[in-house]
Amino acid sequence: MRKYWRYVLIMTMLVGMVLTLGIGTAQAAKKKSTIKLPAANKATFMLMPELPKDNIGGKQLGYFNLHIKPNQVKTIRIKVYNPTEHTINIYGQVKDATTNDNASVDYLGSHANNQQLLKKPGSRLVTVPKKTSLPAGATKRIAIKVKTNDGFKGTKATAINLSADQFNQKSAVKNAYRYAIGLILNGQQLGKKDYRYLESPSIKTRFTKEGKAAISVKLNNPDPVYLEKAKVKIKLQNQKWGFIQYTTSVKNGKVAPNTSFYVDLLLGGKRLVPGTYDMTLTTKNSQYTKTIHKDVLITASQAKYINGLNAAYLRNRNWILGGLAITLVIIGGIFFRVHQVRKRKRDLHAKNGK
Repeated sequence: MRKYWRYVLIMTMLVGMVLTLGIGTAQAAKKKSTIKLPAANKATFMLMPELPKDNIGGKQLGYFNLHIKPNQVKTIRIKVYNPTEHTINIYGQVKDATTNDNASVDYLGSHANNQQLLKKPGSRLVTVPKKTSLPAGATKRIAIKVKTNDGFKGTKATAINLSADQFNQKSAVKNAYRYAIGLILNGQQLGKKDYRYLESPSIKTRFTKEGKAAISVKLNNPDPVYLEKAKVKIKLQNQKWGFIQYTTSVKNGKVAPNTSFYVDLLLGGKRLVPGTYDMTLTTKNSQYTKTIHKDVLITASQAKYINGLNAAYLRNRNWILGGLAITLVIIGGIFFRVHQVRKRKRDLHAKNGK
């Protein structure tokens, strides 16, 4: 019986180790994002940027890419056409480009600017009419003015956002469509000695918009340059338990100038283990290659919150617990059976000995 209970104790300790280490598997699904423009018969308006002769990259580029000098005024135009039978109002805004999580550029103003990084936004240099009335079947040119006082180094990334409501004969306003036309302002070239390079000020644990548990590493691009063809690799290794690691990578990303964003290390079915971690962050892009090493802390409260709501981990944990419970029952049954057989043999020998 002592051997039997010893084996049960060993199996119980193994259960505890499995739960502590949080063995699990994660699956990653790649999704392609597409932008659908409204069909011609449903569109509220059509547009075409009239790119100037000195547009950097040529007229085939599809967006404005201008070299800007100090104390300069430039006027660019966007041709708009109303294919509907109604007079429509086109509303104009200027947005500074920001960076989406996991490194893609947003030109629609979906995120707030990081004012510490972008102290002098390019949107302040650009003026667009707030409202343009466009009669049915009419064509107009919307004039956008770019005016600078002082010079600047690097790139200011902005976009002209034009929007209008779609009308339906059977109802009132049905949909609102918005178009973003890139307007990139280039000042003096930024020298290599002026680079501050990619920074990582903090991390946090959270659930993404898709409801996935993640360790999110914040990254800042303090430089007024695009980081294109960006590859980002992040590895977190627990200082106490070296085999506990969380990793992720971004391939062919793009980071807007003077912006911040997060890169998500998705946990999937893994348990988040609290503790101090060695973080290694390597980024390679069209401008430079940089590696950062730093210590980061994941608190017990952070881990408890994430683990308590991470459905994938809870599902894996329940399977593990269920499997181990069944295994313990089977092993216990075997040992009990062996014990009974041995007891019968001892009783038989004792009886025969008499």
